[in-house]
Amino acid sequence: MEFVVNVFTHNGKGGNKAGVVMLKEDILKDECQKKAKELGFSETVFVKKISEKIFELKFYTPQCEIEFCGHASLGAFYILKKTGIIEEGEYIERLNFKDLKVRVEKREIFLEQDSIKIEGISEIEQILNSIGVKNEELHENLEIVIGYSGLRDILIPVKNRKVLNNLKIDLEKIKYISKDYSAVGYHVYTIENNRVYCRNFAPLYGIDEEAATGSSNGALFGYLNTIERYKSDYLEFFQGENYGACSKITGRVIDGKIYVGSEF
Repeated sequence: MEFVVNVFTHNGKGGNKAGVVMLKEDILKDECQKKAKELGFSETVFVKKISEKIFELKFYTPQCEIEFCGHASLGAFYILKKTGIIEEGEYIERLNFKDLKVRVEKREIFLEQDSIKIEGISEIEQILNSIGVKNEELHENLEIVIGYSGLRDILIPVKNRKVLNNLKIDLEKIKYISKDYSAVGYHVYTIENNRVYCRNFAPLYGIDEEAATGSSNGALFGYLNTIERYKSDYLEFFQGENYGACSKITGRVIDGKIYVGSEF
């Protein structure tokens, strides 16, 4: 069975659509790739039930298989709940590289993030040039780093929303730099009034700009929690303001672990 789900909506608008394909048995990678290309979403997730509490997920863009996708994961568990396969409670999402916990609540679903890893970047001029940002337009209290929570993203803090919404994007340069750092892409953000506003670019995987991303904001939430002045058990991320319809991603710390969630 195939479904389409919109994840990370805010007041009924925004969000990021994903294809969800429920499997009764394994299918060949070529078939998954063909279906993902046919559906045409930035990511399509293939879901196989292992047991009452464990579900195996595999992710494909229209171009290739990827290890992980946050919004497609949340969308998959929403479909599992909507179709009556699961109810409120805690479940396991089985990936190629590890198992992650999923908390299914009445109105929200939260996904545990893989162990957060942060790497510094010393050479930033090429990165700034690829998005048309000057040094003085960077956030004064934060650094450009690589963040990992299942996927590697280059996290770029800018001064304010005006800078964020007026980036001059060079997709070819972003593609080259992302590949050089073994990253999926760029996650550019700013912090205003205890909210995070962000944009995401992953041209290396055929995604010029992503409307809402779970793993990138999970990595960012983890990074911010390493800095005393930004530590928080709860944080809201708003993505795609430049689209005219913001998506909302929620970050929570549960039992010392970073979780990212969406309302449904």
